[in-house]
Amino acid sequence: MTTTIDTDLGELISSFYEHFLAMYGDEELAAVATAAVINDLLGQATARTHEAAA
Repeated sequence: MTTTIDTDLGELISSFYEHFLAMYGDEELAAVATAAVINDLLGQATARTHEAAA
């Protein structure tokens, strides 16, 4: 079963940032953690696309 969530990238980034800001209490660390998570998610999506094309 596949679950679909209707969220745009901006909302996703904002949500991760708010979560990490609450977790770490530091704006710079929250920004770096957010960037790392978004990069990982985009990298996974790209890898799946390449695998499907092969």
